[in-house]
Amino acid sequence: MQLTLVTATLTCGGAERVLVLLTEGFLQRGYTVSVITLSGKDIDFYKLPSQVERIALDVMGTSSNIVQAVKNNFYRLSHLRKAIQSTQPDAVISFVDQTNISTLLSLTKTNYPIIVTEHCDVGMKYGSAIWEKLRRLSYPHAAKVVSVSRGVESAFDWLPERKKTVIYNPLIIREDPQSQMSLPQGIDPQKQWIVAMGRLTYQKGFDLLLSAFKQIADRFTDWQLIILGEGELRQELETNVDKLGLSHQVVLPGVVNNPFAILRQAKFFAMASRFEGFPMVHGEALACGLPVICTDCPSGPKEIIRDGVDGILVSNGDVAAIASAMEHLIVDQTARAQLASRAPEVSARFSLDSVMRQWEALLDEVVRSK
Repeated sequence: MQLTLVTATLTCGGAERVLVLLTEGFLQRGYTVSVITLSGKDIDFYKLPSQVERIALDVMGTSSNIVQAVKNNFYRLSHLRKAIQSTQPDAVISFVDQTNISTLLSLTKTNYPIIVTEHCDVGMKYGSAIWEKLRRLSYPHAAKVVSVSRGVESAFDWLPERKKTVIYNPLIIREDPQSQMSLPQGIDPQKQWIVAMGRLTYQKGFDLLLSAFKQIADRFTDWQLIILGEGELRQELETNVDKLGLSHQVVLPGVVNNPFAILRQAKFFAMASRFEGFPMVHGEALACGLPVICTDCPSGPKEIIRDGVDGILVSNGDVAAIASAMEHLIVDQTARAQLASRAPEVSARFSLDSVMRQWEALLDEVVRSK
């Protein structure tokens, strides 16, 4: 079976990582896979297996006015349609919100089964009335809308049940635990580490995490908060670190090639996201044996974290509760060890094998009903 996967980019992000993992899973099961990106190859972070046909359209960009935006979108849709048709797919799988809409629109009046995947809580993420309207117009024409958590799926109560399904993302750690770790500048190997990771955006709530850490940092000067990732709020967060007087205890090293080596040496993982979908980093931290403190935000964390078993869920946006949970795991080594002992079970709960069985069943269904 020929599969064509469509995504905006292969930059460093959760959905992009899922695409690569699924691509590997499909190849292992004998599928032929093409991957189309709207971006060019110059901004790639992830690498695809050599067997994959990669088509980089390089049709992304901003428009200075509405007329230019309309022209650019028609140009983008035309090129996307031609690229997909050139791969002669048995099924098309699209990744994430606007790319899903573009894929559905570009394949109007074709007979390809199109599966769109939603990776974030669309009720929180969508800010444009135009894109929301386009989503409601286009999604009924998909063969299936796959949500990565039950929380994400709950936003699609306006779709028929037969159009919807939930398939969790696979959680896989691929790294050599014996490899030497080169510590980014600022990370102190003599201190105890709390790690957070993700794009430096409003969604991820790093400002809340910094405020929570400020409440306890003075009492635990031998602890360091490491925030891995890049994003548009870097300067704002760096300024906030200075204002809070945390420059000696908070490090923002950016994107690192092997974050798992840092995770394995940390004591626990903490996030204060305002909303999610299926936060891969939470699961990856668990797989590395770390207890996870996270906000019970919409959607996904409570479907990964088992409160009191392998982590601690706190109320969304509750800075004091985040601080209290962090202090608890700092001072109570026994509690920390108990949570850590159950954390790696996440790898079995969200294994690639179990996820791929669900994808194979779905593909059989949509291709058979074509």
